[in-house]
Amino acid sequence: MGYLDSSGRSKDLEKGTKLELPLWLAAALGPRRKLVTCHLPRAFNERYREILRADATIVDLQGLAPYFYEFGRHLLPLVGAEGVTLGQLLTETLKQRLRRVMDSSLHCLEDDAAVHKARFDHLERTLFHTGRRMYQDHQLWLARRCHIITSIASTEQSGKRKLSEIS
Repeated sequence: MGYLDSSGRSKDLEKGTKLELPLWLAAALGPRRKLVTCHLPRAFNERYREILRADATIVDLQGLAPYFYEFGRHLLPLVGAEGVTLGQLLTETLKQRLRRVMDSSLHCLEDDAAVHKARFDHLERTLFHTGRRMYQDHQLWLARRCHIITSIASTEQSGKRKLSEIS
């Protein structure tokens, strides 16, 4: 595993060597094999946890970690006891930010959408687009401009006899 450390000259890593590993590799070497100990990355360190607890709506999750919630979810089994606090942080952050995401998706104009989405992570952007699409579909339905419901061809000739044919 020495090839993981570009500054090292040996083919093996010394015990206690600190490296940044991709999540997939840390997951493969971490909990079951106990070859590595995982520490929380910058986006989830104590400083950012305090900021998120105070007011999660002001944080630019896109700049901090574009896949904040998904990344955090994958970290949960890797970080041991910190996983509990990380899980609570992810839940509370989403609770605080969800109202703003949904309000933005329902009430902002097309021009303002880019400004609102700029600070959202991937999950929040997905929720924003879904909420926006559902709102637009609802508005079409209220204006009676949605498609007329018709039966499909396979049900029109279902093989059942009509009451008039029986008598």
